[in-house]
Amino acid sequence: MKKEFGLWFWIHVLLLIPAYLSPLLISWKIIILGVILLQIQYWIIDGCILTHIEMGKDRNETFIWYYLRKIYPNLNSKTTKFVIRVIVPILLITIGFILQNKLGFKPLIHF
Repeated sequence: MKKEFGLWFWIHVLLLIPAYLSPLLISWKIIILGVILLQIQYWIIDGCILTHIEMGKDRNETFIWYYLRKIYPNLNSKTTKFVIRVIVPILLITIGFILQNKLGFKPLIHF
């Protein structure tokens, strides 16, 4: 049985919040590096290390899907996994690039 809303849940949340705010916080170039490192992690260990620690190594289960399913019971795990692993990183890079290069926004960490 998974321990819901325990320590690993809060660590995950504390890492996800700045990740999703990254276009406002860090240079889009650093976001690209972070996305690459995250994709390497997904490839090497077939998922997220925190999700594996918290929930086990079910290859179709993701942290976000597990908790969103409590609100949306019919949420598809594979679609959610694709959105989280592919669409969201592309959006974060794109938003960061547009904000920082086209609109002149300076993130907290830039070079």
